[in-house]
Amino acid sequence: MNKQAIEDQYLRINKFFGQLVGVWPYQERFTKFCIRLTIFAIIILTLTTQIYQVIVFCTLDALSNQLPYLNALFILLFKQYNYILNEDKLRDLLNDIIFDRLMVRSKKELEILNMYSRRATTLCIFYEVIVIFSAIMFIMIPTIPPILNIIMPLNESRDREFIYPTYFFIDEEKYYYPILTYMATVILIVSSVYLACDTNLVQIVHHGCALLAISGYHFKHAVDDMKFSNGNYIDLLMDETYKKVKQSIKAHKTAVEYVDKIDACHIYYFLLIIGMIVLAFTGTFLKLSTMEIEIRFFTFCGYTVAQLTHLFFLTIMGQFLINANDEIFNTIYEAHWYNGSSRTQSLYVLVLRKCLNPPTLTGGGLIVLNLDSFVQILKLSFSYYTVFRS
Repeated sequence: MNKQAIEDQYLRINKFFGQLVGVWPYQERFTKFCIRLTIFAIIILTLTTQIYQVIVFCTLDALSNQLPYLNALFILLFKQYNYILNEDKLRDLLNDIIFDRLMVRSKKELEILNMYSRRATTLCIFYEVIVIFSAIMFIMIPTIPPILNIIMPLNESRDREFIYPTYFFIDEEKYYYPILTYMATVILIVSSVYLACDTNLVQIVHHGCALLAISGYHFKHAVDDMKFSNGNYIDLLMDETYKKVKQSIKAHKTAVEYVDKIDACHIYYFLLIIGMIVLAFTGTFLKLSTMEIEIRFFTFCGYTVAQLTHLFFLTIMGQFLINANDEIFNTIYEAHWYNGSSRTQSLYVLVLRKCLNPPTLTGGGLIVLNLDSFVQILKLSFSYYTVFRS
């Protein structure tokens, strides 16, 4: 198996969407530049029209209507340019996945790698379905008034809807369908960037979990061959076991360093994204509490669910790593380390101590990503909502 085969077999979702939006580090440079420039121009134009919509109407209601869409676009820019600015770090992380796949490994190690790879692929597919469903939901918004005109007619036809509120410097009625086509393109770009960046995160995090699990497997079985002769250790086996434990420590160190590289690639990205999500939740909660039940009400509900899923998706990545570290701790503790020599046992003690400070994903080194953070962020959003509501 070569590098190309590994990319096609284990990283195909990442590669497809990454090449689509110009964040795949192995893509040809000129092609990446053209794709990035095109997306940047479209997003800046979209932001301009949305901000101008707020300026033209200059009301709090206009701002609250626009906030979710502005928020989604700023998050897109944070996502894409995090991987553009950290392209070398992402390439290094993906190279490690490919290198670890090309290494000669035992059957059990390959089983662990394949297990976590399958988990990552399943999660990527699940996330892909959610994002595509959300995109289709938004693209279908303009079809609702014509359908309602047929099944629930009024004395006059309902006004035509756009996918999102915006202000173009042209006659919007005359150029309704070109504008609608442009908006659908924006939605597809947003969906593709989210998928490209977040599926990369899934793959590298699960590879980090796999490396931790492999080191735990080595620790568990490092002392299996220890035997006694006349109540004493066999020197040759004792030395061999000591070497195995040192190799296990080396494998654990490699896994921890890999996770630290993931955190270094995303540390400020997570902080910015979490801040934007808190802002989005607060704004949408306020808007939903004052809206009548109509088309836009359900749009805001859908947006809230999408951001909730997005936040859960990010925080659970950190939880996966914490769980993997806890499994190592339990695996080492359950190993027959007490059959080893005193110096072997001391190595186990050092590793157990190291596991008490697990490698984590953080937002700016301030917020540890886990399920507890997920709950705390929701509480914070509700607190801000309560303050502004009162």
